[in-house]
Amino acid sequence: MVSRYYFAIRYLPKNADCTLLAGRCLSILHGFLRRHPFAGIGVSFPDWGENTIGVSIAFVSAEKAVLRQLIHQPYFAMMASDRLFELTEVAEVPEAGSEIRFTRNQGIAKCFAGEKRRRLARAKRRAASRGEPFRPVAETHGREITPFHCALMESKSTGQQYLLHIQREDGASQVCDDFGGYGLATNCHHRGTVPELPGSNTLFSTLI
Repeated sequence: MVSRYYFAIRYLPKNADCTLLAGRCLSILHGFLRRHPFAGIGVSFPDWGENTIGVSIAFVSAEKAVLRQLIHQPYFAMMASDRLFELTEVAEVPEAGSEIRFTRNQGIAKCFAGEKRRRLARAKRRAASRGEPFRPVAETHGREITPFHCALMESKSTGQQYLLHIQREDGASQVCDDFGGYGLATNCHHRGTVPELPGSNTLFSTLI
């Protein structure tokens, strides 16, 4: 099996906004992947729990060199210098452990009222542009949603904030390094997996 490497970040503020900080880290990765589209970097959340996305994030890749470039991004260096982040070294992933998947599920947003209003307004504009009457169709059944957590993002082009809805899937059958632009799997096209890493208390236990 091909060796994989990782580094992890732990958020140090006592009452850290994990949703916000996870989003900031994913934004840095998103920009990095635009410059290195074939890096094959996947994201893991070692402290993921029932009620929180966790106080840490990790980046995994078979390419050690690209992780060494990513870890030296100015934002990470600044946050570490200000003692807001703690970073591990880039290290090899232990062989033992199961394979998991963190998936960005864009369908979740469609279940919320604000998103429904935006979709209706968009459909209305499209109908008007075609010169057709607008006939909205009411949804007659609910949608069951499995547990998820969010990362708060901000568009650099518009300044608007949006959420990435992320779900964890255990027991992935085989290793896959096909990730979307945020280092996450998607429901259809990208089915990347990452090794299950121990929690941050273990990952950072050897640091001085």
